Amino acid sequence: MQSEYDIIVVGAGVAGGVFACSQKDTGRKILVVERDLSEPDRIIGELLQPGGLESLKALKLDYLTEGFGAQPVYGYTLIKGDRNFSIEYKDAGSAAYGLGLRNGKFLTTIRTELQNLENVTLVEGDVTDTIESGGRVTGVKYTDKSTGNQVEAHAPLTVVCDGPLSLFREKLSVPNKEVSSYFMGLVLKDVQPLKESHGHMIVSGDSPVLVYPINDNEWRILIDYPGTKPPRLGEKLKESLKKEVTPLLPEGMQQPFVTALENDPLQVMPNHKMKAQARHKDGVALLGDILNMRHPLTGGGMTAVFSDIITLNSKLDGVDFSDKKKTADAVNAYYLNRSRGVETINILANALYQVMIDEDLKMACFEYLNAGGEKSSGPLSILAGMNRDKQFLLKHFFRVAMQHPVDFVLRPAKQFRLLNKAVGIIRPILKEEGKPAVLDTDAGK
Repeated sequence: MQSEYDIIVVGAGVAGGVFACSQKDTGRKILVVERDLSEPDRIIGELLQPGGLESLKALKLDYLTEGFGAQPVYGYTLIKGDRNFSIEYKDAGSAAYGLGLRNGKFLTTIRTELQNLENVTLVEGDVTDTIESGGRVTGVKYTDKSTGNQVEAHAPLTVVCDGPLSLFREKLSVPNKEVSSYFMGLVLKDVQPLKESHGHMIVSGDSPVLVYPINDNEWRILIDYPGTKPPRLGEKLKESLKKEVTPLLPEGMQQPFVTALENDPLQVMPNHKMKAQARHKDGVALLGDILNMRHPLTGGGMTAVFSDIITLNSKLDGVDFSDKKKTADAVNAYYLNRSRGVETINILANALYQVMIDEDLKMACFEYLNAGGEKSSGPLSILAGMNRDKQFLLKHFFRVAMQHPVDFVLRPAKQFRLLNKAVGIIRPILKEEGKPAVLDTDAGK
């Protein structure tokens, strides 16, 4: 059957929406199918690191962050007990800044742009299956929500980006998905932060708390809840949070937190870590959370997916989709090259979370960053997504554990315990990150 489209995109979240927008000047005819076009209310995907903003600029799509109150974020303030200090993105080798924003507002802006693009058709519908011919994906089947009709759409390339709860992950990849913890989220109003336009990371308790601006009078608070099972919502949990979390917050955040806790529903999201391996299947590419997730502590998710979009676009550039082998080779090249842009983001996110729930390593990390100079600017350049050098990241990671060499003599048991913990954290992460993003690299044959 003749294809009606050049590319079908499954999902109009941040990944699928930005990818489709990035195709606006290619002349390709794009169909985007999204299961729900109403404005979502999510508690993550609201912090865009400088590296992610730079990628949006490279895609000529940074204007999508305008018009809905996104706030500049210039660095972080770290808080542990009565101690705090700030580190700035500009000290990490760049004058860039990040953005705090409402995820739903960002998505609405992206989807409005899709509706306005002449080469894009945006449809609200449930994709029920892929269409295959001779082992090759040739399109999708979906139910059009406006009519209730079952529709078949065809294209030489289908890009699947249907999010963390993907319906197609098991079919199209071999995932190794784990829940690291859960984030409990609220929106705080009338906050008096320790430092304006900064993310605040509070590491005083057993697990971290994040607070950052998302518009001109609202701040997102995310409270980590360790474990693989979600917290049981209810008044008992709220009373526990009021008692345990409120004292950890800066004074100017305490009453806004109590007010939000008393008046607003507590939202909960699982924090996943996963690097799936795509099953090699011609005619389809996986993008976004269907393929790769990391702990959201570092706010690296959008930076990672925008990097993937740049990589995928570079491999698709100039490809004639009527040539099945060249199309397959381009997708395969995307899988084989994507790690260069995202591995440091993944490694740091998953390693830093484990550091922040271990009291010894957390204290060592706090002291290391507080020392200033390269000890703060170096790690921040990785977290910001501006530095993608894995060896640079590993150097700083182990320096955190070994920053007091004299302890090998004065407190050898403690020093070796720190080192062993660091190795125990980083080794399995590096092993997982070292897996190729595709199972079969013999594409197009």
